[in-house]
Amino acid sequence: MDADSPTDVRLTDTQHRILAALCRPISGGNAFATPATNQEIADEAFLSVDAVKGHLRTLYRKFGIEGLPHNQKRARLVELAIEGGYIQVEEPTGPMTEAERLARTAPPKPGRPRPWLRPAVTSVILILVIAGSVLATSGILGSSTPATKVPTEAAYRAQVAGYCELALAGAPTATGGNRAETARGYLEVIETMRGRLESLTAPEGVSLALERFGSGLTTAANYTSEVAEHPPAAGSAEEAKDVAELTFAAGQVQAGAVGYQLGHACLAIADLVAASAENAAAP
Repeated sequence: MDADSPTDVRLTDTQHRILAALCRPISGGNAFATPATNQEIADEAFLSVDAVKGHLRTLYRKFGIEGLPHNQKRARLVELAIEGGYIQVEEPTGPMTEAERLARTAPPKPGRPRPWLRPAVTSVILILVIAGSVLATSGILGSSTPATKVPTEAAYRAQVAGYCELALAGAPTATGGNRAETARGYLEVIETMRGRLESLTAPEGVSLALERFGSGLTTAANYTSEVAEHPPAAGSAEEAKDVAELTFAAGQVQAGAVGYQLGHACLAIADLVAASAENAAAP
């Protein structure tokens, strides 16, 4: 393991699922695979592509690679996840090709990406062949991907309210102890609700109330995560910012829940975000 591989990054359940899905092609034992695409991650984690992008940005920040060029972040995140022990790599089964054998036994050349980060030409060709076969078969059978059904506002409200209830089922039962631990409990609820909200297909039309609800959850997740990782010192600028942002986020979630008529469970999510703001303040 490299000395600069982080081993103490705290991940929520959703973030770990995102990371596992991103690394799936490599962790499955294929040394020449490339990281999963956003769509593949979304399909595995049952989230929207936009939600996946948001979680990846958080992971880039947590692993300290947000400053890397865009085309290097995904590969580096996979590398750090595997080296740091967050994701286990399965040993390949069956005979290896000569290229795979050399890739696994020879040390990586200085300044060059590691072998499993370089896509093999044969893999690209195989992917193109499979994709072409699928498209051809779809044309022969006359099948097509069904359009996503847009729910009514009443049905959507019921779905969101149900998800709020499910998310609250994981709320911490005890507070007032370790601030970081308490923040992690709040974060699990907030991240769960945010991920489930983003996985839903919203009704047609723009709703400012619904946008406030979702924006408040995103802000709450970001700043609760900060408190969970590094509880701010009493009287510091970080403490003031965390408390202010979380208080504002609680107001957004509450206003959105009221404005979109999401019910008592979603209002309780706003109360939990307000509790997270109180937890951010040092005793």
